[in-house]
Amino acid sequence: MAESCDHENEDDALLRSKHDALHVEGAVGPTTEHARACRALLASHFLSTWGQRGWEFTVGLIMLELQPNSLRLVAVWGLVDAAAAVAFGGALGRYVDGCLSRVQAASQMYVLQNAMLVISAVASLLLLWSDVRSGPAFWAALLVMMGAGAASTLGALGSTLSVEREWTKTLCGSDSAALAALNAAMRRIDLSCLIASPIMAGLDMQYGSLSAAVLLLLAWNLCSWFPEVLLLRYAQRCSPALAADKPAPAADSSSSSSSSSGGGGICRRIARSLDQQLQSWTLYACQPAAPAAAALALLYLTVLSWGTLMTAYLKTLGLPEADLAVWRGLGAASGILATLTFPPLHRRLGLVATATLSIWLQLACLLAAVVPSVAAAALGAGIRPLVRRYALVCGLVLSRFGLWSFDLAVTQLMQETCQHASLGAVNGVQGSVQSLFQMLAFGAGVLLPATDSFVWLMAGSCGVVALAAALCTAFALRTSCGAGLGSPLPEAQEEWSEA
Repeated sequence: MAESCDHENEDDALLRSKHDALHVEGAVGPTTEHARACRALLASHFLSTWGQRGWEFTVGLIMLELQPNSLRLVAVWGLVDAAAAVAFGGALGRYVDGCLSRVQAASQMYVLQNAMLVISAVASLLLLWSDVRSGPAFWAALLVMMGAGAASTLGALGSTLSVEREWTKTLCGSDSAALAALNAAMRRIDLSCLIASPIMAGLDMQYGSLSAAVLLLLAWNLCSWFPEVLLLRYAQRCSPALAADKPAPAADSSSSSSSSSGGGGICRRIARSLDQQLQSWTLYACQPAAPAAAALALLYLTVLSWGTLMTAYLKTLGLPEADLAVWRGLGAASGILATLTFPPLHRRLGLVATATLSIWLQLACLLAAVVPSVAAAALGAGIRPLVRRYALVCGLVLSRFGLWSFDLAVTQLMQETCQHASLGAVNGVQGSVQSLFQMLAFGAGVLLPATDSFVWLMAGSCGVVALAAALCTAFALRTSCGAGLGSPLPEAQEEWSEA
C-alpha cells in the first residue's frame, strides 16, 4: 500500500511539473487581491447556478404535470437537452478559446443562459395555465419551451468552460493545491445551490403552486445577469492574470478565402466546421487523462442520479415534491462533504488514487441502493415497498460523495495536463461526450417509459458504473507502472494550433 501511494505521489509530481511547463500566465500567490478575485468568481458562480439548478428540478415536474403517469415526455426533454450539448459542445469550447477577452466570453454565455431560461419559463407558464393538452398551439409552446431550455443549458455549459475551467486555472497559476481548493469551492457552491434552490422551488409548489415556482425562477434569471458580469469585472481588476488577454489563436487564411467565394465558399465553410469538430475530438482523445475523462463521461449513462427521470419516478412512488427536494438536498450535502475532503485527499494520495478510490465507493453505494428493488422484481422477494424506496434514496444520497470526489479529481487532471490554449475545446468535447451518454440514458427512458420497467434501467446503470470503475482502475495501474501521464500527441496539438 505504501509503495502504491509513493507511485501516486510521483504521478502527482509529474502533473505539477507538466502544468508548470504549460501554464502561460504564471503563478499567482495567495495575496489579498487573489482572495478578492476568488470571492468575486464564487459569487458570480452562485448567482448563475441558483437559477439553473432550480430550473433543472422544476422542468421535470412540469413535464410530468403535462403528461401524468408516464415518463415519456420527461425523457424526450432530456434527449433534446442532451442532444444540443452533443451537437454544440465542441463549438462552444472553440469559441471560448478564441475570445481574447475573458469577460466577453463569460458574459455572452450568461446572456444565453439567462435569456433562454426566461423564454422557456414563459412558455411553460402558458402550458400550465392552459387546460388544453393537445393541438398545434400546445405542441408549438412545448417546442419553444424545450428549445429555449436546451439553449439555456448550452449557455450554462459555456459559462462552465469559461469561468469554472479557464478562469480558475488562470487565477491559480501553477499552484496545484490552490487550484484544488478553488475547484472544490466552485463545486461546493454548485451543490449548495442543488440543495437550496430545489427546496425553495419544492416549497413553492407544495404551499403555493407549480406556476409560482416557475415565476420565482423567471424573476431570478431576469435580475441576476448584471451582477454576475459586474462580479467578473471586479475579479479581473483584482487579478492581473485575469485582466490580461488570452493568447491570440493562430490566424487562418482559409477562412478569408472561403468567405470571399460564393456557393462553393459555403460548402468549404461547412467542410471546415466539420474538420474543426473532428480535430477537437481527436485532440480530446489524445489527452493524457483521456481514459479517466471517459470513465467520468460513462457516469452520465445512468438513471441513478437526482435528474429529471429519477425525480419523476420517485414522485410516482408517492414522494411529495417537498420530500423530493429534501432528499435531493441531502444528496448534494453528501457531495459538499466530498468537496471538503477532496483537497486533503489530493495532497495525501494524489489525483489518480483519489479518483480510483472515489469511483469504487460510488459503485458500492449504488449497489446497496438497487439490489433490493432488483431482487423484488426478478426473484419476487418479499421486500416491503417502503424498504425498497428508502434503500434507493439513501443509497443515492451516499453515492454522491464518491461521485463528486471522482468528478473533482478528473476535472483537475484535465486542467493540469491540457494545453492552456485548447482547454475550452477539450472540456467542450468532454461536455459533449457526457451529454451523449446522458442522451442515451434518456433514450432508454423513451423506450421503456413504464414506471414498472424503471428497475431494469437502474440495474443497467449499475453495470455502467462498474465499467467506469474498471476503466479508471486500468488507467491508475498504467500510470503507477511507470507509463506516467505524458502529454498530448505532438501531431494532434500541431493540427489544433493550425486550425
